Amino acid sequence: MNVITSLRTGLLVLVVVSLAASSSAQVDPERSGSTPSLDQLKMGFGAMEEGRYEDALDHYRLAFERTTISELRFQAQLGMGSAAVALGRLSDARSSYELALEIRPGHAHTLFFLGQVAKNQGRYEDAVTLFANAAVRDPAIIEALIELGIVYAHVGRHRDAADACGRAVVAQPGHEVALLCYGVALYHSDLYPEAAEAFTTVTEINPDNPRAHYGLAKLFGDDRDGAITEYGLLRALDPDLADDLYDRIFSQE
Repeated sequence: MNVITSLRTGLLVLVVVSLAASSSAQVDPERSGSTPSLDQLKMGFGAMEEGRYEDALDHYRLAFERTTISELRFQAQLGMGSAAVALGRLSDARSSYELALEIRPGHAHTLFFLGQVAKNQGRYEDAVTLFANAAVRDPAIIEALIELGIVYAHVGRHRDAADACGRAVVAQPGHEVALLCYGVALYHSDLYPEAAEAFTTVTEINPDNPRAHYGLAKLFGDDRDGAITEYGLLRALDPDLADDLYDRIFSQE
């Protein structure tokens, strides 16, 4: 999965929820004169669901231009950002999300979206700040803590990564991705028993998680039989990851 596809997948679910809420909001057209804008938001929402991202971008742009109501302008910018992400235009997405934050400063989901863009542009320090702020403003966004941990790992701050992902696990103990993030961070912090426990919990939740089997295989150390068992499981789940494991462990013997 490439960078844009990964980012698109992560953002669209939250954007669709947010825009759906906006589209169903009660707005008095006679008082606000916002019917054209709300209609464009609804059409943009529909285009996003159908994968017509250029059309969605046009609808959201028109929605922004056709109202002075701050909430609708905010949702239009949020929609423009999501459409730009889907089209791989990260700089445009960044501009739209920043404009949305000017309208609604501190909006947690928008901070999260902007953090995703920053991460995928390689602006890791900005991403750390954005994800951390999103997590503080809305603790229910577990993904903000997970992404914070991932960014910390990118810059080699593995203990901080373990702390962030650990907080996500405490908030939602059965969260598979949070546990995997936690295990990886613990491994790179040389906390091997704790990492093994996290990876094992992931395999109990999802026996077919290849990353967890990969982590366990690396932790077996001198236990060749255990490593071979995990390698065999990984070979069936993700051959490319299994090849990487073989190169890292067995080919060096």
